[in-house]
Amino acid sequence: MNMLNHELNSLQLFNGLEYEDASRICSALQTSEFAANKAILNEGECIQALWIILSGECMVSRSAESGPEQPLALLKAGDVFGEMSFVRTAPHSASIRAVTDVTACCYRREDFLKLSQQYPDIALRITANIADVLAERLRRMDTWVCEIMTRPEGSEHRSEWESFRSAVYTNWSF
Repeated sequence: MNMLNHELNSLQLFNGLEYEDASRICSALQTSEFAANKAILNEGECIQALWIILSGECMVSRSAESGPEQPLALLKAGDVFGEMSFVRTAPHSASIRAVTDVTACCYRREDFLKLSQQYPDIALRITANIADVLAERLRRMDTWVCEIMTRPEGSEHRSEWESFRSAVYTNWSF
């Protein structure tokens, strides 16, 4: 437990939490091991949990409208996944598969809600840190899209970019 508390305090997701706060969270974490090539989460399922990779690597991939599943990211120790379904009841937008043997902790939404009833300050800190993780991913996506659009072949995809931008930045409905 003490080692896990130390590990949690070093993660962006738990930034700003006191040791005692990390201990409260650790008591609810469930550690799991996954063999290489094992699916951890499947696109379309709805499991409200936040996963923290303690060791190993995972591939994030998503189904394409036509063709095979597309890899999106390689996650390593310290990275998190499942945060979108953790904060919003919605199916997973991507699949997560272990690339190597993986050890990960799972923090269930129901445990977070219990924590938030007793310790709203801790829940607020975790929620703010999740927002930071999501904002950083969006910032990277914006940078990447802008880089693609400035390439000579980018002008061929201008209408696709306009559709994407419109979908991301306007007409938000929950």
